[in-house]
Amino acid sequence: MLTRIEIDGFKSFESFALDLQPLSAIVGPNASGKSNLFDAIRFLSLLAQFDIRTAMQDLRGEPLELFRQTNSGLSDRITFAIEVMLDRSGVDAFGTRYETPAQRLRYELTLGVNLSKNGIVRGVYVQHERCTPIARKDDRAIFLYSQKLSYNARVAPFIKINDGGDVLLVRQDGRQKHGRPVQLSLKEASKTALSTITTAEFPHLYALRDLLSNMRFLEINPQAARAANDRFEDRKLRRDASNLSAVLARLKEETSTSQRPDGVLSDIAADLSSLIPSVSSIDVLDDPNQRQYSFNVEFTGNLAFSSRVISDGTLRLLALLTLLNDPDRRGVLCFEEPENGVHEGRIPMLVEFLRAAAGVSLDPQLPSFQVIINTHSPKVMNALHDNEIVAADSVTDIDTAAKQRSIRTRMRTGILSEGDLFNPETNLTRQEVERMLQHTTDAA
Repeated sequence: MLTRIEIDGFKSFESFALDLQPLSAIVGPNASGKSNLFDAIRFLSLLAQFDIRTAMQDLRGEPLELFRQTNSGLSDRITFAIEVMLDRSGVDAFGTRYETPAQRLRYELTLGVNLSKNGIVRGVYVQHERCTPIARKDDRAIFLYSQKLSYNARVAPFIKINDGGDVLLVRQDGRQKHGRPVQLSLKEASKTALSTITTAEFPHLYALRDLLSNMRFLEINPQAARAANDRFEDRKLRRDASNLSAVLARLKEETSTSQRPDGVLSDIAADLSSLIPSVSSIDVLDDPNQRQYSFNVEFTGNLAFSSRVISDGTLRLLALLTLLNDPDRRGVLCFEEPENGVHEGRIPMLVEFLRAAAGVSLDPQLPSFQVIINTHSPKVMNALHDNEIVAADSVTDIDTAAKQRSIRTRMRTGILSEGDLFNPETNLTRQEVERMLQHTTDAA
């Protein structure tokens, strides 16, 4: 679970910090920086898996466009910091179980542009990387105070820079692993130290990398979601939901019982029926001749329609509910504009589904799950609790001496139902957020 993110020098972010809840909704008008936040989270996810160049190529815009445009020109560095809550235990890719005595970690990363003598960009490299445990007394995630988390702040940093500033030291902290730290040169580091962790010899770093690598960014493509899937298709829901048929088949296979032959598909159908009352069931079709999976959605009156003809809105909701009802769901889900395709009267129910799926879990059989959405819908905002709302807008900063201006993204929590005296830079009322949604902005 991601409890805090700090960003500087990336797109529209400057000295930015945001605390997150199990369910957080970024609410704001178009072009206020909501999608830029998702891009920052996705960038961190990619940097935990691949080299910097590959990570940058998978984002919107050219690589140098990811660096913030300031009054003095293009920023020469991007800085991230995140605070996370790890599950208490896990299993690595080779089946080795591990424990994480320090469930609260802070991870910091700075990327910098390397210029030649002629001022030509030679590349983007890691300049700073650090990972340390968070002490209980320093934990700012208020919603975790009631949880019985494991803290171990007395141990040394898991990643740090040596005294000379030119080498990353990666400490092995697995069972019977107390040798010298792994040393990685910072001379022209084209990938993060975190991305090199592949086993439970580094349990805390493996758990952190696993959390970042498995962040889900759902951008459902209804046309892709309609497709039939072969039997060897990936059964973890893809970003565009193009393997929805295979995922539904897997869920039915894994959760079916004699009492519930459709398994969790019955729950998905019931939730979908709460949003689209005419839906009655979901039927997975297994064609042995074509060796493919497909599905039908059945409606009242025994009317069954194949995935090829059901509406885009129905497919979007089906894909989302499939992920929310997956017993293997974990980590973080980022989902843009969940209200698309939903009747306004059903939006409170949709928000309740998202809220019910999100939460902190100390049960190793039921990992914690976090949902972050962005929206410009007043109806969605009205269904949210005050502490779930993050109000996004843009602020124009003016440099009077240089006669220049720059625009940065601002996001505020501490939403009040009503208020008198408060700091407008960090707090605002629901009425103000509603007025903000009625206006466009000039944000980048």
